[in-house]
Amino acid sequence: MSADSAMREVVSQAYAQRRDAWESAAVRIKHWLKQQQKGLLKNKDISRLDVDGHRIKDPARTLAKLVEKAADDPDLRVSTPQDVENHIRDIVGVKVLCKSPRDQKMMFDSLTDPQQLGAFALIEQKNYVDPPKPSGYRACHVTLQIPSDQGEPVFAEIQVKTRLQDAWGELTHEDMYKPGAAMKPSELHGEFARAMANMLATVDDMADTLAVELSALTNPDLDTTVPSAADDTIEVKVRATGPKYALAVDGDGRQGLIPAFAVRKLSDSKGTIKVNDFISVDDRLRATVEEDSKGLYYIPMALP
Repeated sequence: MSADSAMREVVSQAYAQRRDAWESAAVRIKHWLKQQQKGLLKNKDISRLDVDGHRIKDPARTLAKLVEKAADDPDLRVSTPQDVENHIRDIVGVKVLCKSPRDQKMMFDSLTDPQQLGAFALIEQKNYVDPPKPSGYRACHVTLQIPSDQGEPVFAEIQVKTRLQDAWGELTHEDMYKPGAAMKPSELHGEFARAMANMLATVDDMADTLAVELSALTNPDLDTTVPSAADDTIEVKVRATGPKYALAVDGDGRQGLIPAFAVRKLSDSKGTIKVNDFISVDDRLRATVEEDSKGLYYIPMALP
């Protein structure tokens, strides 16, 4: 039996013996990622992060990667199913799609923080955003080791991409760049793919800038001071809080923002604060009303 044939047999054994464990691990990772999503985006737009399913790598691609590794390393030995998993650690893959590069960095930082991982172990992290791969590919990859009740722990790769980075793969047939691909990209194809990647990265950066500008509206630079007891005030009830603002509603059902600068003045704090350190959901506050072309704001007289 040739070396390639022997390796093909071991790969087949690995898939026959371990596929159920891989599938179970993928489901567990997705559930955990959804909890991460809720934790990172509490009181915010949950669609900024989307756990986009999973895949088990095609056996032919696993074999192709092993053959390539063996060609580069004559001492590489693959004789057991466990050897297959030890050498190819992205057989289980899960994708997280993000609205913007800021969200991508937030998710990547969370996945590489040992305090957030619990029973999972961080094995490897790769940032292909800065710089990207020569092909133009951009993404963040994190390899984790997941405990399994079906034998040895499972390795899994989580790919964190913006939606536009993921779209680039669809538009350029990213699979053409991978080991064992039936077709290889021409020089012209490569030039177009890199140009498209750069253009989409520019759009991603513009989306980030837009998000920052919109976020700034929640902390406007209003020329106002904390009101005195003599000012006309209304009572508002807090419905949601976050680091930069609280959302409140008045007796007429109008919703407005309590901005960070007003809370900072009342707290006598210096520098940046988090509004939700001082104001909680269901708090009732006396406040004056400020309204301009950007929105409606409630300026509290005192903190709860």
